[in-house]
Amino acid sequence: MSTLVPPPIAKRQRKLNAALQKETATWADPANADAHLPGHAAASQPNLVIQFRNANDNNAPLGPPINIPAGAGQRELALLVNQLRKQLRAQNKQKRRHVVDDINEEVPPSDDEDEDDEDLPYAFHVAIPPQQQQQQQQITPENTRLNISTSIQQDVLASRQATQLGWSTESLLDVVFEPQAVFRVRAVNRCSSSLTGHDSPILCSTFSPSGRLLLTGSGDKTARIWDLTSESPLHTLTGHGNWVLCAEWEPRERRAATGDMDGVVFVWDALDSNCGRVGRKAWGARSGEAVQKEFEQAQADVEAATAENGDVEAARKRMTVAERRAARHAAPGSHAFRGHSKWVTSLAWEPLHLLADRNEHLSAYPRLASSSKDGTIRIWSLSPTRRCEVVLGGHTASVNVVRWGGEGLLYSASSDRSVRVWTPEGKTVRILQEHAHWVNTLALSTDFVIRTGPFDHLGEEGWEKELGGVGAESTSGVKDAKTEDEWEEAARKRAKKRYVEATRKVGAETRDELLISGSDDHTLFLWPAQSASAAAPTPKKPIARLTGHQQTVNHVAFSPSGTLLASASFDKSVKLWNARTGKFISTLRAHVGSVYRLTWSADSRLLVSASKDSTVKVWDVGRGKLKRDLSGHTDEVYCVDFAGDKVASGGRDRTLKIWRH
Repeated sequence: MSTLVPPPIAKRQRKLNAALQKETATWADPANADAHLPGHAAASQPNLVIQFRNANDNNAPLGPPINIPAGAGQRELALLVNQLRKQLRAQNKQKRRHVVDDINEEVPPSDDEDEDDEDLPYAFHVAIPPQQQQQQQQITPENTRLNISTSIQQDVLASRQATQLGWSTESLLDVVFEPQAVFRVRAVNRCSSSLTGHDSPILCSTFSPSGRLLLTGSGDKTARIWDLTSESPLHTLTGHGNWVLCAEWEPRERRAATGDMDGVVFVWDALDSNCGRVGRKAWGARSGEAVQKEFEQAQADVEAATAENGDVEAARKRMTVAERRAARHAAPGSHAFRGHSKWVTSLAWEPLHLLADRNEHLSAYPRLASSSKDGTIRIWSLSPTRRCEVVLGGHTASVNVVRWGGEGLLYSASSDRSVRVWTPEGKTVRILQEHAHWVNTLALSTDFVIRTGPFDHLGEEGWEKELGGVGAESTSGVKDAKTEDEWEEAARKRAKKRYVEATRKVGAETRDELLISGSDDHTLFLWPAQSASAAAPTPKKPIARLTGHQQTVNHVAFSPSGTLLASASFDKSVKLWNARTGKFISTLRAHVGSVYRLTWSADSRLLVSASKDSTVKVWDVGRGKLKRDLSGHTDEVYCVDFAGDKVASGGRDRTLKIWRH
């Protein structure tokens, strides 16, 4: 007796997606409308008539009313909206062709014609009429709309509000849709610069939170800061006695940290470019004691001018000259933290929004966590004492990764097969033990928003205009000078707001801070949100065990939206997963060597991978296909990072490449 073997999961998923698209295409076709009238549908699957309305266009209708099954959910509705948008673009294009034929003139293409045909993600809801809203004691987004996630039948027609309003499958429902992404990052397709300077392989690279600077570490015992505006070297940071293995920026972009194979952590400080008056730091272009003296003399001139005639505006004008001079010439200072007995494997800064919670005084100094092959994690204070506050001991083997979460907890992954959750005071909150081999990599669903702090996806400091400080003019047209405390408070509030928005509950969907771990046992585990509070215990068991890789999993990364996660493996593949359930989505295959590193675009539509095969590849996540193959490196690519519209990659060929659209 023969057995029919089902096709592989990825192939099955593609077939299901194709069948679903074909079915929704018939729903959107007016010629097939009668086939979906309630009288023609099966009793177990009632139909209803809906009218799509665009929330970004004053609820203007999209296409005619259509009949769809009441069991249609967010996924089916998104496919329908994208089908209708494509039909509308095709109709507009056809009309323009007729106009060209009639007037025999060339008509410039419209924006629709240049728009990418990529399917966009949407959120859907049915608005509750104002009369019904007035009956509510408190008006909130939850009681002014009915969000659609599972299905229209379950989320709308079965609700209490629908019963009160008399909604049924015979009613015409206005379904409002709004894009989930408000911006789009274009795929990089060319190398704009090949920067040399390192004398050994580039082992790590990371963009600053604003995306204007890049920090790299190399086997030549140096770290370098690169200016991405001019795509040129800015600083060579010397002092390390061995390979620089890891690097990390502080969320305010005031400091950067690097760790080396000797177990030493260096923290590099940007010079205060405003004489300590305003909390803005600048990374200069060259060093020298003469420059420092010049800067101090400019400060003295400003104070003398103010004391002599009280001319505050003149003082501000002279200070601006000093600021510019300092920004051009100042060099970063450094401090070495010693304590680890083996090499430093990972670094993590304390999230900016937690500083105010830890200490109400705005001068609270940030802390830095470092993990090491010696099996410990150290928390360093950046206060004037510059000391080690706590040593977290408990792991029995190398600590490979450390992450500082947005809820104030630290997470560490070790070769002792465990993941540990800590408080910054050194208490072990939980030990997560499911892996059968070394845990190599770790990621949090809030990594992106924690890393960028108060900076938005364009790398802009949104709090400047809110303050009316430097960079924003007052009503009198004169630029206001703000105190250090005002700048610090505004930046922390901005970072807190971004974190709250990233983790807030949307409809029935929770967006807590989740954890993903990858191991030498070829598996990943998705862990639930953790809490240090005894009143809110969290389960030790994982949400899901993710299987499919055939070799070691060496890197994982959540998308900035927190809805997807990607894993890279020595089996030459990249896999995509649902970040909330751990469900497998697709496998991305094109590399012919081990995949070392992954990074996401800010809009979560593009994924970039670096590989042993000397290539960098850009993937279209929505389609699950290769979008760009970036060749140019002559050897293995060890590191890659994405910021704004730029990608930076480096590796064994000692060359840093900047990729742009």
